Amino acid sequence: MSEAQSQPSELDRLSGFLNAMLLDEFSREVLKGSVMAYKSLDNPLRLSQFSTGIRELIGHTLSTLAADDDVKASSWFVVDTPDGRPTRRQRVKFGIQGGMTDASIAALQVDTAEIDVNVRKVVDGLSKYTHVRPDTLKVDADEAEAFACEAVATFLEFFEILDDCRKSIRQAVVNGVDEHALEVFTQDVYNEIDILSTRSSVDAVQIEKFEVVAIGPAFITYAVSGQVYVDLSYGSKSDFRNDMGAEISTDFPFSMTTTAPVGNISQFGNVDARIDTSSWYGEDDEGEDLFLKITDY
Repeated sequence: MSEAQSQPSELDRLSGFLNAMLLDEFSREVLKGSVMAYKSLDNPLRLSQFSTGIRELIGHTLSTLAADDDVKASSWFVVDTPDGRPTRRQRVKFGIQGGMTDASIAALQVDTAEIDVNVRKVVDGLSKYTHVRPDTLKVDADEAEAFACEAVATFLEFFEILDDCRKSIRQAVVNGVDEHALEVFTQDVYNEIDILSTRSSVDAVQIEKFEVVAIGPAFITYAVSGQVYVDLSYGSKSDFRNDMGAEISTDFPFSMTTTAPVGNISQFGNVDARIDTSSWYGEDDEGEDLFLKITDY
């Protein structure tokens, strides 16, 4: 095999990037089958079968990311079809920004100006080649390759803009998340910690992972995880005055989901937080006996 033949094609390269971004195993199988059909050079219907697969993949993705009821519940939605269902343009928009307004997206400097036009152009092309006609059965090899690459590249661009939107939201609120997490764990008493000692208090929270899970018609959902640093005290105030109390400082992993309105992306609420104290009941991950950290008073 020559070096040129062993090198992956541009379509292979683009498909590899797209595969990593697809939503589910079904989508990955459809992409795989579509590319396999296209590479069957002795198959007269290879471009038709590729086009059918990619068109269905786009439809499945938009339906998954932008369900009818969610799109309709967005403040920017207007009825543009006789049956009242969202248009493809509206599904593309919701898939990227959910119920966030265009002004909010512009403020985050996310560029969505061309993606709808590009997706529509590609879907129209896919539809043309899906229907087998004398003029679509035999297509120049270079023209077919350019079209296949454009179709996959445009779909990839959609996912990249979607990702850019979430990254921009995350960057805009990241400082507030630290304060919010600390506030959550210092204002509420968590049974997971409270049962470990006579008294417990939270000193600090370290965020290790923070992501935008979903942008819905009304709310953005965030997922946060990291470490919560606590002081565990044993004994009454009298015990401490008489040097009979003890205190240990340690940390535990936590996970938390929280939401914010699409119109105020840092107004956190609806918190669901959990602290994992399982390491307390044995040795921690590093094999260290936590009770060695106890300080007597």
